[in-house]
Amino acid sequence: MTMLRISEVSKKVHLSVATIRYYAELNMIPSIKRNDENQRIFDDESITWLEGIKFLRELGMSLAEIKESISLCQQTGKAALKKRHQLLLKQEKCAKQTVDDAQKRLDELENRLTLEDEIIKGHKRDSLSPARRFNQ
Repeated sequence: MTMLRISEVSKKVHLSVATIRYYAELNMIPSIKRNDENQRIFDDESITWLEGIKFLRELGMSLAEIKESISLCQQTGKAALKKRHQLLLKQEKCAKQTVDDAQKRLDELENRLTLEDEIIKGHKRDSLSPARRFNQ
């Protein structure tokens, strides 16, 4: 089992040392240990926890929800699994909404680009430019 120092883990999981320390202080890394010099050391399980936390943060999950998920991961039984599943379903719904919103912005951008192309080709008048008021 390889034990890594926080600086090594930071590079491996692409989180800042400060962020990792913060998560450790919040007791979000259940398997974290300390060496003889009282420095945090991380094993493969600790790294897995950090990668999971990072993923859930990227989804937009709050720290409170992540802590709840971590707590549920440490429990056995269907009830804990179902609660964990519900947390992920909630995040899935949020992620789908984010994708839908991004698609609407992309569609609007494409419409504007099409209009600009038509203006550039001379097929349409530039009705969007504020300068049009002075060039009429």
